[in-house]
Amino acid sequence: MSLFRHTNLILKYVSDYSRSRYSLSNSRLILGVWLIERSSGKNLISLTFTDVEIDMDLFAPFLSATKFLIDTASSESLEMINTEGRRYVWHSNDWFLIVLAISKRARVAHMRFLLNYALNEFMNKAIPSNTSVDEFLRKWDGTPRPFREYEDFLRVLIDQFEQTDESLLAGKAMDCLAVYSHIFTAILRTNMKDDTREKLVSRIREELGNLIKDDSAFKGILIDKRGIDVLSINPTMCSYKVLRTRLDQILEIVSNIAKDLIPKRDYNKMLLEQLIPYMKRDIDRLETYSILDDIIRLVF
Repeated sequence: MSLFRHTNLILKYVSDYSRSRYSLSNSRLILGVWLIERSSGKNLISLTFTDVEIDMDLFAPFLSATKFLIDTASSESLEMINTEGRRYVWHSNDWFLIVLAISKRARVAHMRFLLNYALNEFMNKAIPSNTSVDEFLRKWDGTPRPFREYEDFLRVLIDQFEQTDESLLAGKAMDCLAVYSHIFTAILRTNMKDDTREKLVSRIREELGNLIKDDSAFKGILIDKRGIDVLSINPTMCSYKVLRTRLDQILEIVSNIAKDLIPKRDYNKMLLEQLIPYMKRDIDRLETYSILDDIIRLVF
């Protein structure tokens, strides 16, 4: 069977299945979420938020197998299926597939961020740090019991998203703080003479002090020769837009002072050996939050 015909059959199956099995509430954007073990198609988490009733014993392996087929047979990754009444959007890694059933009113970009955020949280919090994922899955008994705490996290995350977007924005803010922390650290660790480093830190403290002296979210952050401790900032103390604006202002100040004080050869060496390799490793996050253009404009 050709890939094109198989994909059409998938879309028809999902659409027919959706119409025949359940009707949806129009009040929610997120209708259900499932975390699936890719190799077996087993559900780790299965949550619905309307009167939806989905036989996930059937649907989970179907989604898992569908994604595997499309990803291996095509140069493009399939991450969304449209049906007549809704969409299924998913994100995956080597072991897991996390799927949202969403209203067509939902913004897909927001849903993709939510999926990425939720799967990262699962990998960081639900998988014990002293074991590999493969070992963890070998020992898993196939029941959802070990994932009750993560299930509660998903409920809260999705409920808050439906109500306020608060958790989603907090996650975006923390990601941005982490990116800028890497950049500031790279700049301040440039190879330079001790007196140059002291001048650099002193001028940054002085100019940033004037910028953030009346800013409750940023006031009091530690600035030393190792970097600028933006990770200590509480992202709930200001809006995401204000946070990004302030971080860009700080980056402009730091990079201008660094270019003024650090010999050009040493500054360029830092870009090639530290900043550019970091940017390559974190390119997805840089592009997701539109930080890449700011770095190129301000730092290079």
